[in-house]
Amino acid sequence: MKRDAVIILVFALVVYAMIVFAVRHTQSYAIFQSRGASWAPPAHLDISEAQLTTPDGERLHAWWLQTRGAEKTVLYCQPNGTNVSHHVSRLNTFQKMGVNGLLFDYRGYGRSTGRISIEQHIYTDALTAWNYLTIEKRIDPESIIVWGRSLGGGVAAEIARCKQIAALVLESTFFSLDEIVRRQYWYLPTERLLRFHFRNGRKLKQVHAPVVIIHSVDDHFIPFDHAAQLFASASNPKFIIRTTGSHLDSFDNQGVAFGSRPVRTGDQSDTLSALINYLDL
Repeated sequence: MKRDAVIILVFALVVYAMIVFAVRHTQSYAIFQSRGASWAPPAHLDISEAQLTTPDGERLHAWWLQTRGAEKTVLYCQPNGTNVSHHVSRLNTFQKMGVNGLLFDYRGYGRSTGRISIEQHIYTDALTAWNYLTIEKRIDPESIIVWGRSLGGGVAAEIARCKQIAALVLESTFFSLDEIVRRQYWYLPTERLLRFHFRNGRKLKQVHAPVVIIHSVDDHFIPFDHAAQLFASASNPKFIIRTTGSHLDSFDNQGVAFGSRPVRTGDQSDTLSALINYLDL
């Protein structure tokens, strides 16, 4: 009986060690995911495609939205599991807000080359997009709104902490990736395993531009308390907008994603009005 118990215990320890090893060496593939092919830009929007080259030689696919009469430009850092062509509704929103928009695919996403193997790679991609706006497009940095959704909020926070910008928008963003992983994988020594951190709360202390936080009170993947922690970490002026719907929904997409309940009618117009006010558009 004791021998059987020892065998079971040893087997369990071996399996656990294999899981730990796999998590340690495959986490970049698990965290950074792009799904689906990239479509052509929609005809109803004035979009031009661009190829941006990073300092380490990767080529990033980007969409540039030109809005007539726009005085401000959004650098949009997209969420995980998408590519630029999945964000037509967001481009429609930018047009309604009267701003230009640059969407870009991180390396390994959509038509972009390479893959993300260290956290700095995704920041390098965002800085490449920033340089495209400020150097090639000659856009005043202080007229650029850096906007990140979910994982993209961690990318946006990095740009905002080291650049002079018009404002930072964090939508459905976590306080730090460590907290998300610790909650989901409580049975693993995540503090030793995790190589990607995105410590957004810490970075907000270095942001001197206005900060707008958008977050759903129904978000169970990244709970609303993350938004509250981010808000507490940000300096004034800062604003928070509460929306509804799941993490996969957004205020400007009224559809139901993967069985989630619809976003409450009125969220889009209410959020747009608040954004236009807070961002001084």
